[in-house]
Formats: sequence, structure tokens, C-alpha cells
Amino acid sequence: MEQQEDLPNASVRETLEKVLGRSDYTLELACAKGNNYLGIVWRIHVPPDQSLVLKLPPQNAVRRKQFFARPCFKREALAYEQFLPLANRFQTERKLEEAQQFRHYAHHLATRQDEPNECIVLEDLCRAGYQMHDRFAELTPAYVSLVMGAYAKLHAVSLAMKRRQPQQLRPFQQMLDIFEQRRSDEGLAAYFEQLKQSALDALRPQTDCSYIERLREYFGRGSYFAMLTALLSGSNCEPFAVVCHGDSWNNNFLYKCQPGSEEPTEVRLIDWQLMRYASPVTDLAYFLFSCTTRDFRRQHYESMLELYYEALRQQLIRLGERPEVVFPLSAFKQQLHEKGAVGLLLAMMVLPIVTIRTEDAPDLQAISDLVEGGAATNLRKVGFLGDGNELLYKQRMRGVILDCVDYNYI
Repeated sequence: MEQQEDLPNASVRETLEKVLGRSDYTLELACAKGNNYLGIVWRIHVPPDQSLVLKLPPQNAVRRKQFFARPCFKREALAYEQFLPLANRFQTERKLEEAQQFRHYAHHLATRQDEPNECIVLEDLCRAGYQMHDRFAELTPAYVSLVMGAYAKLHAVSLAMKRRQPQQLRPFQQMLDIFEQRRSDEGLAAYFEQLKQSALDALRPQTDCSYIERLREYFGRGSYFAMLTALLSGSNCEPFAVVCHGDSWNNNFLYKCQPGSEEPTEVRLIDWQLMRYASPVTDLAYFLFSCTTRDFRRQHYESMLELYYEALRQQLIRLGERPEVVFPLSAFKQQLHEKGAVGLLLAMMVLPIVTIRTEDAPDLQAISDLVEGGAATNLRKVGFLGDGNELLYKQRMRGVILDCVDYNYI
């Protein structure tokens, strides 16, 4: 049963009625527990057979504070109101056919940023046949290839725009990363430090001695916060930084399959609340280490990166750029070497969420109250790690650590 405060308020309902031109709609929660952590997502049913999606930040003041709801919401509004339309115009000006453009996102109908009436109204991609992939079923190369291709198109826009329309891109280059904005949050910093021990606990003392040593050495270089924000900084990887989607975990991709087929043909990126200006490797490493298994990466990691770079190269050519100048293969490999560790740090944060079953997902309000009260927290105390997912979490986390050491990222 939804809490009353999770429902759209009267002012948001007025906005909805303006968008719809009617008031005879019904609301249904669009996300199961554990599928969305930064807001509330409603499906709007409009007779006879229309539907839209309404996104709201949580209304509870404590939860808004602890989950940094307003800055995240403003970041997503910035994506839909400014960056994505700018990318559209730029690609059209460069005379790209629509099928070749980065259009891998939901159509946006309305946004409000005034507190406490924040809302975003979007097309309902599920209505068009898009679905979330079951995060407990392994992604196939077909799924991962679609994501690599979409990210290649997205990143190419920034690289080309920096050369052709630098003044247009500048506001996005100056975005302060969401995590950088939280640097002074001592409670969050303490929670992040606890992630280091959880990662170490995923390794096996009998067989993983050299990996334990490497991981301890890496963790000794600084606080989790300091290491993460350095890796996410766009200013230290110019001229190759791009506007990134930012939140590349399983539930932020919707796929469309042909009728009667299990192989996907299209992908859409949702949840732009962590959009950032960073190395393109940020999106790739986050996705590949959080959403695929060690077995998958053993077979396909190199080929997926090759696919990404080739798609990026072709897109840059379509945009009138010379890839060997704008982002040569040698620079891409250097970025992987310098920034690949971001895949480890973000996996440490998200794998507990990826591996938890819906029925075991923690109460976000209870977490917020716990942290607000000054309680020391770790994965177990907040409910993201328990008997239901510990084995799977350790298996996936261990795979990420082994790969990051083997690829010499840490």
C-alpha cells in the first residue's frame, strides 16, 4: 500500500491535467519494491487505452535528505529539458538521419522543478513494448551490444559538440558530480568506507591471496569517496570527457524484442538522475562490471569494448569528425587503464542492490530514519546484504575484483 505522501500532490495533479487535457485518469505504481531507489514512479492510465509515466521525488523530508532527492531530480530534469534536446538539434544540424541519431530515451512531455512540486512526465516505453531485463538472468551478447552501441552514439555527440559548438556544451562540462556534491556527508562517507570490507570479504583467503593483497593496497590509497570522485572527474581526462548517462545498472535499461523472439532489437536509457561529465569509460565500466558476470566478461569483454569503439568511430565520422584526432584508439585504451577502476567502486555500491530479491528489498524510509539518527551503517544494517543475497553478492563481487586486478585497473 502506497503512503499518502508518495501520491502526486494537488499542484502536480494540475500539471498532469494540463498535459492530458482531462482529469479522468488513474494511477498505478510502476515499479516494484527494490526496482527504484531515487524516487516514486507512477503509471498514468488514461481512458480508453493511453498511458504515461510520472516520476516524483519522495515527499518525506528525511528520505529526501538522505537520498539526495532534489539534486538528483534537478539533474534528471536538466537532461530532459536541456541536454537531450540539445543533442537532438546538434545531430539534426549535422544532417544525421534519425535512425543514426542517439535517440535512446523516453519522449519527455512535461517537467516541474519547483519544490515540493517536482515531477517529470514521460512516454510509457512499456506501452511500446520495452521491458526491463530480469537482473537475475544473465545478459546475452545481444543485450550488451545494444547498450554499447547506444553509449557510443551518446558519447560521440559530446566529443563532436566540443569541437563544433563548445559554448553549447559548456554548462554540462561545468556540472558538479552528484557524488562530489555529497563529499561533506560524513554518514555517507562512513557507509562507503564499510563497502571496502564487504568487498574484501567476498574474496577467498585460501585461493585469492594475491588478489586480497592487491585490493588492500588499492583501498589504502585513500577514502572511497576521494577515489571515486577523482575517477568521476571530467576535468582530469580532457579532451576525452563526455556527458555520460551516469547510472548504468540493470534497471535503467529497457529493451524491445521482436514478437516471438527473445533477442532484443532496441534499447532505451532511463533514469538520468546521475548524468555527469566524465570519461566515457565511466558508463562502460559501470555497466560491464555491475550488469554482466565474470563468465560473460571472460568470453566477451574485449569484443564488447571493440564493438563500442567501432560504433563510436563510425558515429564521429557521421558527425563530420576525424576519430583519430577526436578520440584515437590509443586514447580509449589509456582511458580504460586510468579509469577502469571506477567499475569496481561503483559495483561495490550497486551489486548489493542488483543481487537482492524484491521481497527482501529494505524499507527506504527505515534506512533514512536510521542514518538521520546518526546510526553507523553498513550493508547488513541497512538491509542490502543478508541471507537471501550474500552468496550471489560475494560471487559477483569476487568476479569484479578478480577482473579489475587481471586487467590491471587496480
